[in-house]
This record gives sequence, structure tokens and C-alpha cells, in this order.
Amino acid sequence: MCTLIALHRCVPGAPLVIAANRDEFLDRPSEGPALRGTIASPRDVRAGGTWLGLSRTGVFAAVTNRKGADPDPERRSRGLLVLDALCAATADHAKESLESLEPEAYNPFNLFVADRKACFLITYDGKARRIDLPPGAHVIGNTDPTAARTPKLAALERQVAGAVAASASSVLAELAGICRGHSLNGDPLAGACVHAGAYGTRSSTLLFLGEDDEADAFHYADGPPCCTPYEDFTPLLRDLRCQPGYVGEELATRSVS
Repeated sequence: MCTLIALHRCVPGAPLVIAANRDEFLDRPSEGPALRGTIASPRDVRAGGTWLGLSRTGVFAAVTNRKGADPDPERRSRGLLVLDALCAATADHAKESLESLEPEAYNPFNLFVADRKACFLITYDGKARRIDLPPGAHVIGNTDPTAARTPKLAALERQVAGAVAASASSVLAELAGICRGHSLNGDPLAGACVHAGAYGTRSSTLLFLGEDDEADAFHYADGPPCCTPYEDFTPLLRDLRCQPGYVGEELATRSVS
């Protein structure tokens, strides 16, 4: 996945709002969202992991692959790290194991982990480094998050600022519009929605986690969102809440206070 937008504790009534476009080779097989044990997520069929998911304890995790040399196929799949993170009871509980990842065990990545109370980023290029993130809007791509922003990320940040200013009831529609956007300068990789021959945007996800579970929403487009409608997978969140060990907002507050 190459574009992740996370609005953490900056939208009234919604502690966490996510918009994400997965960019991948078109021939890489995948499955759409489903309840997979104790998480709700899509699935990368080739390696068995996922690019994003939500756990029964309210932890969200997503990975973006970082640019670099040709990836080493002998290293562990980065999508499996998302599953590792979703085993934690809270985002804070995931920190220790993720920031102590073995050196040179993975190809470079950015791993975002959040719940309704906290969020952080693990950036990895040979070794792991944790970045605690404050409440606000975060746009994460496939570059070093501490380096100068690329024109694509800078443009997306400007658009996201407008989405944050929208009401909670319209924020998902605003984010969907951003996810559908194409580059205006002729570079197919410079927009949120990518069309570059054998490579491009394979899917798009919108997730709204409210202060009240009944306000939650989960929408997924199984293809480029510019021409693929978002389907409503919100019932999957209700199924997740039925899993033993589910942590709702009241219990999550209690567990981290």
C-alpha cells in the first residue's frame, strides 16, 4: 500500500478515521475484507499477510512499502507485520515488540499502528525506529517519513487539511474524493489513484471509528476508486464486536487509563 491517510483524534466524534489506497502489481492475487479469526482485513494471497486490518481489541495497523533497492524475496513478508501488530491488546502494547525487530529481517517499510487513544509509526530501513505521533492528520507514503515531503505527499496533505475541516458526517466522502484523485502533471504515480500499466491502485479503504460503536463505518473498493464503487463492509465490524475479547470504547478507555 502506498498512500495512507490517518486522522487521529482530530475529527469531532471520531477518534480514528482512515483512508488508504493500496498500490501493487495488478497480477498479485488478493482477497477482499473478511473476518479472519480475531481481525477484520483483506488478504494478500501470495504471502498470507495483509496491508491493513482492525483487531477485536480496537487496534488498527497498516503498512506501506518503502522505495529502495530490489526487495529481497528471502526476507519475511511485511504484510505479516500487520498481523503481528494486531495481536496486541492496545497500540501502546504493540510498541516494544515492533521497535525491537531484528535488523535486516525485512525490506524497508512504514508501519502505522493506532487505536482510539494513541498512534505511532515504525519506520524500517535495515533497523526499526519508532515515531510517536501526536493527534492530527498524518499522510504516510512509501518514503522516509522524516525526509523532505515529496510533491505528491505535500499535495495530499493540503487536500487532507480540507477534509479535517469538514463535519464528521462528511469526512469519509471528502477522503473518498482524495483517494480518487489523479495526477495533473502527467506522472501516473503522482496522484493518489495510480494507473501505471502493470502497476496501480488495486483497492481503497475508508474506515471511521467513532466514540460510539454504532457510528463506525467500513467501506472498501476492490479496484481503483476512480472507477470502482465503495462497498459497505460495516457489518463486518459488527461481526468483529461479537468476537470474544472485543474491546469497545468504554472498555478501551478503562484499559489504558
